[in-house]
This record gives sequence, C-alpha cells and structure tokens, in this order.
Amino acid sequence: MNIKKVEKKDGTIVYRTNVYLGVDSLTGKKVQTTATAKTRKACEIKAKQAINKFIKNGSTVAREKVKFDNFEALALHWFDSYKLTVKSNSVRATNNSLKVYILPNIGSFKLDKITSVLLQSIVNQWAKNANTAIIKNGKRENGKGKDYRLLLNIIKRIFDYGLQLGALNSNPALQVVPPKLKIRETIKLKYFNNNELKKFLNYLDTLEQIPENQLHNTLYRFLLATGLRIGEALALNWSDVSFKNDVVNVNKTIVQTLTVRDKVQNSPKTQKSERLVSIDNETVSLLKEWKKTQSNNTINLADSKIFSYQQHINTYARENVVLKRHFKKACVPNIGFHGFRHTHASLLMNNDVSPKEIQARLGHASIKMTLDVYGHLTEDKKKETAEKFSNILKAL
Repeated sequence: MNIKKVEKKDGTIVYRTNVYLGVDSLTGKKVQTTATAKTRKACEIKAKQAINKFIKNGSTVAREKVKFDNFEALALHWFDSYKLTVKSNSVRATNNSLKVYILPNIGSFKLDKITSVLLQSIVNQWAKNANTAIIKNGKRENGKGKDYRLLLNIIKRIFDYGLQLGALNSNPALQVVPPKLKIRETIKLKYFNNNELKKFLNYLDTLEQIPENQLHNTLYRFLLATGLRIGEALALNWSDVSFKNDVVNVNKTIVQTLTVRDKVQNSPKTQKSERLVSIDNETVSLLKEWKKTQSNNTINLADSKIFSYQQHINTYARENVVLKRHFKKACVPNIGFHGFRHTHASLLMNNDVSPKEIQARLGHASIKMTLDVYGHLTEDKKKETAEKFSNILKAL
C-alpha cells in the first residue's frame, strides 16, 4: 500500500493513500477512493475499513443505504424474502417464532441500540424459561419453548440481511452464546401396546356401518398398517394408490393453516419422505371397499382425496377431535395420530424388521433418526438376544 506523507497549507502533516476497492457489482466499473489520517498506521486502518465496507455493501457504491425504523421493520422485510425460499411448514414455524418470541422482545428497538449484551440477556431468559417450563403431555408451556438456539439463528440471519442491504455495519448476534438446555425427563413415546391395540381394533369392528364410520375405520387401520404421517395420508388422492402393485405413492402432505381449510403442500416433509410404501392385502381390501362407498358404486372420473366424502374434506383439527372421541369410547389411551405411526414402528422393531427397512418405510431422513426414536423399543428383547447367543455357543 503506497501511503504518502502530505503537508497541508496550514503546515500540518497527514498521510494519504489511494485505495482500490474492486469492481462494482452493479455498474461493472472499477471503484477507487482515498484514505487520509494523521498517522501512517491510522491511514492503513482507514484503507482496510473502506475495503471491508465496500464488500459488506455487496461490492457496490451504487446502492443507496436502506434505512429501517426499528428491528421489526427489518425482520418483516427479511421475512418477505425468506417466505419465497422455503416450504409452508417452515413459513408457519418462523412466523410463530417472530410473533411469539423475537418481535415482542426487540421488535421496537432501533437497530443501532441492539447490542450483544442485550441479545445475550434475552437468550439467557429464553433458556431459563425452557429449563423451568412445566411439561404436560409432552408439551411445554406456551412461550417457553426449548428451541431458543433456533430463535438466535433467525436473529443472526435477519442481521446478516441488514448487513447486505447496508442498513447496519455489524451483526451483534454473532457474539451471543446460547446456554445449554438442561436434560429433562425423556418424553415417553405414545403408542399402543399389544393389548391396547387389540382393544382398539375390536372397538372399530363394533362401529355402525355408516359412511362416516367406514371412513374413519379405514383411515385408522391404514395409518396403523403403513406408518404414514396423518398429513401425508389426508393429502393422498386415489391416483396415488396402485392396486396393481399394492403400493402407495407418498409425494405430498397437508399443512395446517389458520383458515378453515388445510393446504396441500406438493412435496412431503423431507426429501426422504417421498417414497413408495407397500400395503398388505387386508389394507388393499379396506381401501377398495371404501372407494365403492365413497363413489356410491359409480365410476368417479374425478381424482378425489381418499379420505373424504361427498366432496367434503375435513381439516386436521376436525379429524383430531373425532379421533379423541373414538379413543374415549374405546377406553384406550389418547396416543394421537402420531401414535399410530409409533405403533407401526414398534411392531416392526420388536419383530426383528431391519431398522434400515423401517427408515425407508417411515421416510426418515437418516437411519440415526430411526434408531434414536425407536431403538429403545427393543429393550425387552435383550434377554432374548442373550439366550440366542448362549444357544449359538452350545451348537458349536
């Protein structure tokens, strides 16, 4: 760096250098500036600061500096862009994080007033709330969630967005360290044991043979037989079922919304969730019988939802109410819709089906997820494994 010593008209000495910033990303022109200071070292620092500022501004001097009245204005500006890049479930979850946690705490603050110390105190409080929250039926109190690391990550992304726009010069969230979440009592998976499952299936056999009961009998047995998520099942069309090959093509899911109707997302939860699931003969027969009832034994040219009747599609919330009523009448525990999925997995796991096969069937992103969630279900087989080993030794 060529720094020159310059004597001003009043006799004072300053140091000055020409600084090449780079090529402007918007205009394509080379950009230069000058840095002047009272000492050679200060001049060198100013030159480096000019380069860093140019880079942080998106390698351009043509862009006007964007101003926001407060953090909320910046956050909502970021959220408008973020919504275009993710799926509906992520949009809903992030919107909830902003409204329940982030904006109530720092939304009204001026950007230059938000410091690392302030953010650290807020994150510490979120951690304290999470560690002391009452957990009932596997759920924490409202506003005391355990995902404060995710909340901090959202704040970091919003500040990074502000840096890109030139609205601020630093990201105060980078220096914030989230406290560890205390290990609480492990949430017990909700699923039917063998006796409870028999009791529930016997109850379904006693239901009056009317279309509504047939729909729910088919839905519940279908979930038990396939391990599908309820959102995946409710999104299925008849065109997703191949009676020739006895498989179901899982390629979309239902997303809960604040409106009276749920939204179909034309992709499942994760990449691995898109899959073909084989179905047994009894489930195939159930589906065929339900299809006859749904269409009143006529040829239906429309590709309707499987679990609907007379063009009426119930929402997840409505189906959940109906399910609770059936559990109560059957005198079995309320395991929720996801309990059918856990029951399906537990039956497979405890009957020596390969975890890799279970992973593929459930659409888990990794085998680790399958083992983390369901590995403990094989605890009662440890004695059996020991006996097998003893028999192997005896046969040598």
